[in-house]
Amino acid sequence: MKKVVVKIGGSLAIDEAKLLDFTRAIAMLTAQDFQVAVVHGGGKDINENIALLSEEPRFIEGLRVTTPGIMKMVEMTLSGHVNKKLVRMLENNGASAIGISGVDGKLFEAKKREGKVDLGQVGNIEKVNPKIVTDLWNAGWTPVVSPISIGEGVAWNINADTAASELAVALKADKFLLVSDVPGVLDKEKNVISNLSEEKVEELIADGTISGGMIPKVKESFRAIQRGLGEIHILGWKDAETFAKQIHGELNYGTILA
Repeated sequence: MKKVVVKIGGSLAIDEAKLLDFTRAIAMLTAQDFQVAVVHGGGKDINENIALLSEEPRFIEGLRVTTPGIMKMVEMTLSGHVNKKLVRMLENNGASAIGISGVDGKLFEAKKREGKVDLGQVGNIEKVNPKIVTDLWNAGWTPVVSPISIGEGVAWNINADTAASELAVALKADKFLLVSDVPGVLDKEKNVISNLSEEKVEELIADGTISGGMIPKVKESFRAIQRGLGEIHILGWKDAETFAKQIHGELNYGTILA
């Protein structure tokens, strides 16, 4: 069985038509020779709910500043609303899915992220305990994973790209794909760069070509590559058939980091 970790975020996480197509694609893969784990973000849903708190979303280097009040809303949104919506849609497409978070089975153990600026309840993953995922796979389930993590008696907000890459490394995944509302890493003319090395990525960050949320995405990707993953795909969503071809190595319509 081939092991695949797919992280989804951006507009894909809230576009019902695209989500339906995505869950259909995942159900097709699970019916073949693939064990799939889906890790999701949900930033746009979180922003909508945070507006109810009369707090403005704040980001530093692509990471959400997370106060205790915002943390409650983040956990409710990700581990509740977004997670269960994905499980429901996968089940409706014939996949046997179970929703979990990094808290369950201590999947992701985290500590407070230290830095020049206090980001609040934003954590760094210190340890991954993938047994809950492998147990679910062995029992025929497709895990849907919220990145909320456990540690020091509290929940931690973890960047979903980071959580997904850490999980992919721990599982020794055969394929790791980051799917969002961008078609890949873009050059200054907004064209997709099909292949990137770590050295080239550092150059593009330095000159501002890569910015915002794409910075932690590519940085965590290369950390994962250094720790054993062969290559990582960053891509947008087209349709289930095109995604299947990407998984099977028949085409590349995004950016492959290696």
